[in-house]
Amino acid sequence: MRPNFIKCEDIERWDTNIKSDPNLPEGFADDITRREVCYAALWLYEQLAALKCEEENIFKLQYTAGRLSYYNDPWEVHLQVIATYKEKISINLN
Repeated sequence: MRPNFIKCEDIERWDTNIKSDPNLPEGFADDITRREVCYAALWLYEQLAALKCEEENIFKLQYTAGRLSYYNDPWEVHLQVIATYKEKISINLN
């Protein structure tokens, strides 16, 4: 279930990104579940980028979250990934 903090503007921005992504196979995001995983992955990207996470690590975390989303709620998975990342950052800073 999509979190309440996701706005229509976010979805519109992500839809534009999904439609213009040359790496997504034709019709991949036509499936509502896959599209939701894409939304969650783009949200995760934005969150990690704001935390100054390196691009390579962002892609690895997105991939991992996407894989973990298989038969699971994609938003729950992606929220857990960012929470775990933030927890590890705070541990490393202390």
